[in-house]
Amino acid sequence: MGRHARTRLTALAGLAVLAAAGGSVALAGSDPGSPGAREARCQDQLAKIAARHGIGVAELQARIEARLLARIEAAERSGRIGAEQAATLRARVRTGSICAAREHAPARRAARGALAAAAEFLGLSKAELRAQLPGTSLAALAERQGKSVTDLKAAMLAPAKERLAAAVAAGRITQERSALVLARLEKLVDRLAQRVFPTE
Repeated sequence: MGRHARTRLTALAGLAVLAAAGGSVALAGSDPGSPGAREARCQDQLAKIAARHGIGVAELQARIEARLLARIEAAERSGRIGAEQAATLRARVRTGSICAAREHAPARRAARGALAAAAEFLGLSKAELRAQLPGTSLAALAERQGKSVTDLKAAMLAPAKERLAAAVAAGRITQERSALVLARLEKLVDRLAQRVFPTE
């Protein structure tokens, strides 16, 4: 990929950061219309950009996701954001497409809720958990207490399951979308439970 193409991809990643952060600016822009129409316009933009780069849309999205995750990792390692915020941002990036970012309010809170649930499961406050995590993992902390990692993961998923069920009941998302998000969150929780958090 040439320098011009890399520049476009970097700009696109910047827009995706705003979408992942839950702001009002998404790749689809601020045009009026239904969510479906906005998503369609967004997908059309992605397809045009991917075509100019000579790649598929899936590969373009994968590259954007990789860049976003690298930014989050660098910010966490430098201390600009904490472990909880980093986990929340990773969840936002991993739990849906760029164009559908506005539909993932339950998923966007998933990592934060998972960490809070992990703290409760381990009998720790959020501050105590943050203090103990550097250099170790949630799974290791659970094992030190003689608790099951499987039970830890189930506890971490519980808040997201409750929010997704409420969102489906309220008609904010479909059952199919809920199932898709939950499947992705299960993978996220697996990684989060096993991840060794960076030391200060």
